[in-house]
Amino acid sequence: MSFSYQTSRLQINEILNSNQNSDFLVSVVQVLTPSVVENLPPYFQNVNSTPSAQEWLKQIMSEGRLFIVQLTGESKTLGFVFLSTENRGDTHIGYLLGESYWGQGYATELLKGLIDFIDSENEITRLIAGVATDNVASIKLLHKLGFMQSSSEDKGTIFFEYQLSQT
Repeated sequence: MSFSYQTSRLQINEILNSNQNSDFLVSVVQVLTPSVVENLPPYFQNVNSTPSAQEWLKQIMSEGRLFIVQLTGESKTLGFVFLSTENRGDTHIGYLLGESYWGQGYATELLKGLIDFIDSENEITRLIAGVATDNVASIKLLHKLGFMQSSSEDKGTIFFEYQLSQT
């Protein structure tokens, strides 16, 4: 099942196929700059051409679900959201925005919308997010949205959990 959701400024749509056109692949390259991917896994690094963007896309989609984040009514790509379900009800989330969109409230809006949408679907019971220990902005964002730090920490990564309501 694919899904999409909208917030006041953002439209988030699932990418269902790893065979994307060159415009999409160029947008991947534009978003995945060295500053944006600094603390992310190796396969996020050096995505600087359409062939490397295509390989990144295949890798990401083999691990879970990918969503494109765009301004409502526009085709400009702001960033991406990633969902990967390990156990029934437990889903790991990842998110990133292009550097020019930092500090404008988009990440808060994006994740709040994601939580609200997923909570209304009643299939996922817990969200898990891993954040680099020096990514202060994301740590503050997760706390602000009600994520609680879990006891597990792994090689410079702090994990946070968000328990969804079961209605």
